[in-house]
Amino acid sequence: MSHRSLLRSFIPRHVPRIVFAATLAFAIAPSGASAYTLTTLHSFCAWANCGDGIVPSELLEDSSGDLYGTAEAGGKYGEGVVFKLLPNPKTGKYNEHVLHNFCKKTKCPDGKAPVGGLIMDIAGNLYGVTEQGGKSNAGVIFEMTPVQGGWSYKVLHSFCNEANCTDGALPTQGLSYLGQESGALWDGKVPIFGTTSEGGVGTGYGNGIDYEITSAPISLYMVIHTFTSGIAPQRVLVTASGSLFGTTVAGGKYNHGLLYRLTPSGGTWTDAVLHNFCANAQCTDGADPFGRLAMDAAGNLFGATRSGGANCNVDCGVTFERPAGGGYQVTYSFCSLSACGDGGEPLTSPVIDSSGNLFGTTARGGPNGGGIVYKLTPGGTLSVLYGFCAGGPCVDGDGPIEPLLLNAHGDLFGSTFGGGANGDFGTVFELTP
Repeated sequence: MSHRSLLRSFIPRHVPRIVFAATLAFAIAPSGASAYTLTTLHSFCAWANCGDGIVPSELLEDSSGDLYGTAEAGGKYGEGVVFKLLPNPKTGKYNEHVLHNFCKKTKCPDGKAPVGGLIMDIAGNLYGVTEQGGKSNAGVIFEMTPVQGGWSYKVLHSFCNEANCTDGALPTQGLSYLGQESGALWDGKVPIFGTTSEGGVGTGYGNGIDYEITSAPISLYMVIHTFTSGIAPQRVLVTASGSLFGTTVAGGKYNHGLLYRLTPSGGTWTDAVLHNFCANAQCTDGADPFGRLAMDAAGNLFGATRSGGANCNVDCGVTFERPAGGGYQVTYSFCSLSACGDGGEPLTSPVIDSSGNLFGTTARGGPNGGGIVYKLTPGGTLSVLYGFCAGGPCVDGDGPIEPLLLNAHGDLFGSTFGGGANGDFGTVFELTP
């Protein structure tokens, strides 16, 4: 089972939703719950045979307000799509356009199962990764360029091209570059970084790698770090100093992941472990971190783990901070309310606004059991902004597991793994204050 499939398996599917209405109405109100309005922009599998995709990724917004993303499955060949959502002022929703269907060729040398979302450069070109397909069926890095009448598609790198996959295999995370957190498009000059969940030097298939690719036109692929302790590195955060911060889902001293830093020095990279998760028997410091970290203007790092915390060992999770001066502290432990009314299992790290508030999701829990979108203030107060699966067969979505997009207007965009108006194939949503 690939790491991505393992992540999906954490989410309970098709179980009855039990709403503890009386308890939660009392318990959540003191946390400062805010009035946010949810609009479902698209419910997937709206086209015959799921031609519009299944299981959407995190989202990218361009300067016109159009949204871009990938769906891990579905499409013309059943192996995923790249899509674009354009606002429809008449309906208040978005119209979806499929820009690319994966696996057009026999054995899928063009890639299949796109994951991790997309990045865009200042010329409007799109870049992303697939978890599978390519020459060795270990994933690819791809580029899409707008041309008259559509988009051209090119594979930039196929993983596992080297013996024993020392160049990495099975990327499950998207690409990163300096300035990405601010919403700036890639300038085509600064390096791009990524990770793979397997491969690299080591026994068996390897624990994964960090890699770097050069400026446009992309011409060089280079492994900068091979993991020997941590396993399955997540998406990295690139800082102005050139350092990379990241986490691994597993491995480390206690086999529940680690927080690390890579520092460039004279053409090489020096790694430092900043924290080993699950440092005590109860894992109160968190376990199994997911997603890219966030950093505020002062250099403080923020992230989340899917397990551990003060309230249970498994399936609860925490948000954490590593102050710029060093150290580690838990800022919130989920499942503090009956039936996890404040959410449980954050499967991605939060995003941060200019005031230091964190916005994120949990895959389960909340007032309706289908996961939540939350806001966490610098003082540690958590507000449930929305609880999914609010009515019927989860037509509003179920199980948000991808990072949120916070735009300049304070609107939040995201996607859900399941639910929607067309069955259980996922949604794209917008939350407005």
